[in-house]
Amino acid sequence: MTSTNTVTSGAIMTGVGSTTLPAQGLVGSANNRLELVEMSIQNTTATSCIWRLVRWITTAGTPGSSLTAAPHVLEDTTAGVVKQAWTVAPTTIVDLGYRFVIPGGIGAGVVRPFNPGGAGIVIPASANAGVGLLLDSGTGQLCAVDWTWIEL
Repeated sequence: MTSTNTVTSGAIMTGVGSTTLPAQGLVGSANNRLELVEMSIQNTTATSCIWRLVRWITTAGTPGSSLTAAPHVLEDTTAGVVKQAWTVAPTTIVDLGYRFVIPGGIGAGVVRPFNPGGAGIVIPASANAGVGLLLDSGTGQLCAVDWTWIEL
């Protein structure tokens, strides 16, 4: 039987990123495959913004600070980590086709599940693999983002 561990991490972005630099992202580990199962994004400003979800598998670039991850079962450990404010972009970015259109207004946002009938968005067991939020268009805003994933 495969052991799984459900984990959540979230915070207000420390930077708005750009169309090439992720504002936040979930980065894997060499030991565990991760499956992103849900994200929520809420605006903290009165200006709308649009984010897109991307994947990278070769080089994670240079992310900023790490967020604390909270396993849903207290005694479980975590391998994946949410990072903030990249200064060097990951290489080989692939657009996953998901857009988060965040309305102008404090508290306005989107909750998106990724696994209603099966697997979520899988991040292979690699310290360089991950998924992240890039600005799709317009002016980026500091948003509150929650990430929930399963570690396999």
